[in-house]
Amino acid sequence: MINNVAGLISSSSVSSFSKSINSKVNLTPNTPVGILNSNSKRKYAAFINNSQVDITLVLEDKSKAIIDEGIVIKGYGGSYEITLLNLYTGKVSAISAAITHLSFVEGFE
Repeated sequence: MINNVAGLISSSSVSSFSKSINSKVNLTPNTPVGILNSNSKRKYAAFINNSQVDITLVLEDKSKAIIDEGIVIKGYGGSYEITLLNLYTGKVSAISAAITHLSFVEGFE
């Protein structure tokens, strides 16, 4: 888990997975991009914004992505995780007002 602190994570919130996808997607201004397809076997996902500008993450198809109407991931290392505590297996998309990129990992199966 991102920024976990030993002793604060209970065993019920830890997920295990045997396969993963690690990648990065480039974003162009005001153009929504699909990040992850629906995956019923998803157990974990993390999204990290190492750029200087905010990125809006949308738990929906890219056609629904609107800047600041979703999960805003701040620049300079902002992140968002999908875990067993907030498990979401649908499509994930992103949009930004500037040229940037978003790094991500998805764990499944």
